[in-house]
Amino acid sequence: MRTVTLVLGDFEGTVEGDVIGVDYGALVCLNKGIPVMLACGDFDSVSEDDFQRIKNYAETTIRLNPMKDDTDFLFAYKQAGDYDEIIVYGGLGRRRDHEYSNVITAMLDSRITLYDGQNKIKRYDEGTHHIAKNDYYYLSVLVFEPITITLEGFKYPLNQRDVKFGDTYLTSNEILDDIGVVTLQGGPALIIQANQ
Repeated sequence: MRTVTLVLGDFEGTVEGDVIGVDYGALVCLNKGIPVMLACGDFDSVSEDDFQRIKNYAETTIRLNPMKDDTDFLFAYKQAGDYDEIIVYGGLGRRRDHEYSNVITAMLDSRITLYDGQNKIKRYDEGTHHIAKNDYYYLSVLVFEPITITLEGFKYPLNQRDVKFGDTYLTSNEILDDIGVVTLQGGPALIIQANQ
């Protein structure tokens, strides 16, 4: 399985596979000594001196025109078309408009997992999924369309429950042991795991 990590900003965690540094995220990689396959963005978040350092550090650098239709993240995401898994660090928090745009992109592609110091956000397609609790205390489910959901191994289990967009009782559930089993029938769902 081919994995790429997109670094958009400061992060805790470990990169996997190839690394794309996005705008300021490329400088974060440089400062952490993380090899960067591609640095891309309009680089409006770094100084010209830092951009030159990034350009000399990364294998390839693409500087985008600030007058563009795509965000820097969306451009980087489009470069990850051949990968099976896309890990994204630094895409949550800070500017809410960019954060929401990043979450919407994750809602559309189950290859993406968004991480920050407190959350893991991932779309799961129709089927049965074994989700590890790891260090996350809470698990919430957001659906985009009416589906049927079963939750096993949870504090608040569900058995083939019909749910729809806007149902808020799917918030702040807890995996009891190490693994929770989520079965989705009729469509995908966005699962958010959060620690305290």
